[in-house]
Amino acid sequence: MSTAGSRQDAKEWFRKARRYLRVAADNIESGYADVAAFYSQQAAEFALKALQVHTLGRFQRTHDLTLLAKTLSSPPRIVALAAAISPVYVAARYPDVGGSRITRLDAARRPVRWVRRQMA
Repeated sequence: MSTAGSRQDAKEWFRKARRYLRVAADNIESGYADVAAFYSQQAAEFALKALQVHTLGRFQRTHDLTLLAKTLSSPPRIVALAAAISPVYVAARYPDVGGSRITRLDAARRPVRWVRRQMA
């Protein structure tokens, strides 16, 4: 863990997570699956880091969603969704990597919703 944060910082992390989820949704509707995949990953990452700041006062400097989810003792379904986002995110970032494409935002929406409930 590194980088200390306050409760207000946690709210800012979560606000950005929600914004990235909206950007992902807009890009799905516009037919930009690769951009949607990128912002879906960012939404889940920012939400999980928001919860780390909220509960622990700091966050990990990592982009590994599975690690972030496990560090938070997330339920297995959240860990599985975090793991499902990563291959699509990597494929979106690198043109030479094949892989699945994002068609719905459930994999990102559910972790964001779960974090919202944990922070309430």
